[in-house]
Amino acid sequence: MRKNIIITGRPGSGKSTLARKIAERLKSLKIDVAGVITPEIREKKVRIGFEVVGIKSGQKKLLAVKAENFQAEKKSKIKIGKYLVFPENFLQILKDESKYQTEVLIIDEIGPMELGGSKNLNTVWLREILSSNAQKVITVKKDLSSELSKLSPSAVFIDLDNEDNNIAYAKVLEAVTQTEAFLIDLDGVIIDSGEFHKLSWIELMKKLGVGFSEDDFRKTFGMTNSTILKMFLGEIPDEDVKRLSEEKERIYRDLAKGKIKLIKGSKDFLEFIKENKRLKTALVSSTPMKNIDFIFSELGIGKFFDVVISGEDVERGKPDPECYTKALNKLGVAPQKAWVIEDSQHGIYSARDAGTKCIGILTTHKNLEDTDILAKDFYELQKFLNSIFCPL
Repeated sequence: MRKNIIITGRPGSGKSTLARKIAERLKSLKIDVAGVITPEIREKKVRIGFEVVGIKSGQKKLLAVKAENFQAEKKSKIKIGKYLVFPENFLQILKDESKYQTEVLIIDEIGPMELGGSKNLNTVWLREILSSNAQKVITVKKDLSSELSKLSPSAVFIDLDNEDNNIAYAKVLEAVTQTEAFLIDLDGVIIDSGEFHKLSWIELMKKLGVGFSEDDFRKTFGMTNSTILKMFLGEIPDEDVKRLSEEKERIYRDLAKGKIKLIKGSKDFLEFIKENKRLKTALVSSTPMKNIDFIFSELGIGKFFDVVISGEDVERGKPDPECYTKALNKLGVAPQKAWVIEDSQHGIYSARDAGTKCIGILTTHKNLEDTDILAKDFYELQKFLNSIFCPL
């Protein structure tokens, strides 16, 4: 039997928002999810009630509505404060959703509205759900958590009143997916190479009589040399692409020799990952293999990686997912069981399209979108991961 993950907190703690976010992310990771969510019904930005929605079926019914907004003939079974409540709708959709043989069952949320005005969680339907083989993610009212713990003694409780919601989200994601690998970009993530790459592009383009600014460098960061050259020079012959790419990288290595440095905290982080014997690692970079060999020779970090993917191993550079898909195949790891660490938006898009979980590290850019974890540096990231890798 897989563990129940119980998310508790007082009203306004963000339980329902978290449950919906988890449901959508798990689905995007190709994890089969069923269950119920209870989104608000709003009229002119004012909350007037709640729906109950089946995650798998999409079936919708009314859960609760403020009495003054309820016009239908149907009689409500209970009244809680200003709300007329239809707990039978919650129960019906949950029962229907529970029939699906999915990996994860999400229940958002359990309280007096859903229990027909009662605070008694010891119901037949809840016992049946808790005994099912699916992994459960359940949100529950704060004052009911102790009773739920009696029904599910092996459950893991996440208290949103005392837990950061970002950590809670990552904890649930980790508990469901069970990470097996880290896929890590090189330039700007592990090594501080941006200035050398920028200067090498400027020098090459100057020789070719083409302008190349710092803004151009930022916009193309993470792309393959072939992509960048064709952006600025048009559809030039493949032999010219190869020749110019090699020239650019020779300039880069000459500039970086004896000066290239690791990003602060990156080596400690690589050691932290390697200490966990069950975790595999891959270096996934758009840079040519000569550059990777150069970096391994200069900085001695090759020992940390089980697999290396270079720009020469792919036909399509980031944001295409090819590089991460190839790394996953070589590692023998399912996408949802891997974290990708990236410092560029192109890299994040590449990782998400490959179906992995995403860590954005702000070593190069001030912000990144569509990440599951966002960390300013490796020290913050290691602390964050320590909190979500704690035994569940």
